[in-house]
Amino acid sequence: MSTTPVMPFIEVVDTVAYLVEAVKEEQWSAPTPCTDWNVQQLVDHLVTGQRAFAEVMGARSALPETEVGPAPEALKVTFRRSAAALVTAFERPGALERTVRAPIGEVPGAAALHLQTVEHLVHGWDLAQAINQKALFDDTVVEQEIEFARGLVAQLPSGPGAPFAPSRTAPEDAPSIERLAALLGRDITG
Repeated sequence: MSTTPVMPFIEVVDTVAYLVEAVKEEQWSAPTPCTDWNVQQLVDHLVTGQRAFAEVMGARSALPETEVGPAPEALKVTFRRSAAALVTAFERPGALERTVRAPIGEVPGAAALHLQTVEHLVHGWDLAQAINQKALFDDTVVEQEIEFARGLVAQLPSGPGAPFAPSRTAPEDAPSIERLAALLGRDITG
């Protein structure tokens, strides 16, 4: 099997999709470590982000507008569809080399891929915590994205309205996914 720069993202998305599919009916309203959202809102946020980034990367439309923000159980199918559209957009010839307009400004397509990988890793961790599951992400991928996230956090504004809560410390021996979560403002001690 050949590997591409998009392969690690595909693996991350598959792991998050497994977590989304594991959500039980009574868990959709459960709180998450991302304090602004419950489980349903968090998954809806991921779907909305997948759709937006697919369009940023040149897809005509990742999903019909009516499929964004569906009932909780339908989010399981919608998550997979919007993720597939995003993967397809990232895999288009030249997609990672061209400049695109992301929410943080103009970035190379490869940086957009990193942004979405970090987004899925940290929100995948949030989801796993909320539904009492393990987030089984590849440590090598997480370590690479920690490096990317450190540079990103240093460039982003802090304080009210910032995209992330202030970074928190994590023990050096903490699993890589917990160190990433702490870097992006999650309390990993709870």
